[in-house]
Amino acid sequence: MASTQERDEREHVTEDTSTRIGDDLARTLEQAARDLLERGEEEGVEHTLALVVRGAIQTVPHVEQAGISLVEEGRRVEAHVPSDDVVRRIDELQNELGEGPCLDSIWYEQRTVIDDMSEAEHRWPRYAKAAQDLGIGSLMSFQLFAQRGSAGALNLYASRPHVFDESTTDAGRLFAAQAALVLHGAQRIQGLHTALESRDVIGQAKGILMERFGVGQAQAFSMLVESSQNTNMKLVKVAEWLTGEAEKKGRSGNR
Repeated sequence: MASTQERDEREHVTEDTSTRIGDDLARTLEQAARDLLERGEEEGVEHTLALVVRGAIQTVPHVEQAGISLVEEGRRVEAHVPSDDVVRRIDELQNELGEGPCLDSIWYEQRTVIDDMSEAEHRWPRYAKAAQDLGIGSLMSFQLFAQRGSAGALNLYASRPHVFDESTTDAGRLFAAQAALVLHGAQRIQGLHTALESRDVIGQAKGILMERFGVGQAQAFSMLVESSQNTNMKLVKVAEWLTGEAEKKGRSGNR
């Protein structure tokens, strides 16, 4: 049995490792925040996802590849900013086979850790074999968020089995928690931009109708709503069509 001194030494090493990982994580997230501020909001969600993936590879010990899986329409999982083609292929396989750790993390579990892919065949028989053929020895998958209409996972991979211990799992979990907050913020910003753009184009369309038919704002908006209902098109699409037609006529009149 290990002596008290040996146990204390191991615990001290673990604490030192956790502290170092925490410091690395803090620096990585601070750099990501600076990059976002310097580049501006036009980079959008994809740029934020790329920062998360790169930071995870740099920060979490033994992680060689990483990617983010996000659920698109029809519950299809899409690979975003994968570190290489293997990660992209892994997400494609899970869609094709309907099984895999990333899917489980997204829909059922907060995290999935596979220490040895060769021992996961009883859980995902087809996926586990395919992942091994692609050179995956172990993996960690952490749920980023799961809410109505939106879900995702941060997926971390290593070529060798038995490399993800408790400290690396904790580091991955902490990174995923922070990454989820950053991603949520970026998505909200993108959503606000979309809403503002929609409001602007609807306002332009209202102005066109007001000028063309001599009506007020409320009547112009009612005309847009009625057109949307009659054509089964979204209101913003009707507005985009109307403003586009007005621009075409404007260009023709200037010739």
